[in-house]
Amino acid sequence: MNVVLILASGMGSRMKAQKNKIFLELEKKPLIFHTISNFEVSKDIDEIIIVSKEDEIYSIREILDKYNFKKVTDVIVGSDTRQGSAYNGVNFIYEKYKDKQDLIVLFHNGANPFVNSLEIEKVIKGAMKSGAAAVGHKTKDTIRKVDKDNFSKGIIDRSKLWNMQTPQAVKLSLAKKSFDYASDKCFEGTDDCSVVENYGGNVKIVEASDNNFKITTPIDLELARVILNNLN
Repeated sequence: MNVVLILASGMGSRMKAQKNKIFLELEKKPLIFHTISNFEVSKDIDEIIIVSKEDEIYSIREILDKYNFKKVTDVIVGSDTRQGSAYNGVNFIYEKYKDKQDLIVLFHNGANPFVNSLEIEKVIKGAMKSGAAAVGHKTKDTIRKVDKDNFSKGIIDRSKLWNMQTPQAVKLSLAKKSFDYASDKCFEGTDDCSVVENYGGNVKIVEASDNNFKITTPIDLELARVILNNLN
């Protein structure tokens, strides 16, 4: 069984939209609609759970009702941090399915609207085999390290560097142990799989499609419109 947590409780200050960016329109539909739709049509996803701000649950439920999503079973309250929201989701799933320790939990940003079915399939298979897996892009740019005065101290070998995206997938038993451990040790990771690595787990990296990126700035939203037009 595979359950995806769509993390949608962030504000996205860099978007400068004065509201949660998941409600911004992308071709006359809210951004979150496109994100959910990719998992709704995936043959590998059994259930979708959305993690939201408490005061936005009603708005999200309106979207769910309007577009008649069948796989969304729950909308739960998130936290002040992304990791806290993911932890809330893990605990919710664990209480619901604690007898299914090999269940795969996928973590996905609500503002990543273009994940495709092949990526979903590959990241699930990676988690089934290794315990955890995540999609990412091979770094294309030259990466330099600098000192405190911003003087270059050489180039970092980019062949071993990846820019991480979502979904990131983890077996339920490993996710629960990892997030519990992070909470006990006050560890705050930059993504879900960093929590797993902090616990000592292994993470398989799967190459993401070029279209799979997180919408963070107004320019990203314009790029998303171009991509969506090309996909239609």
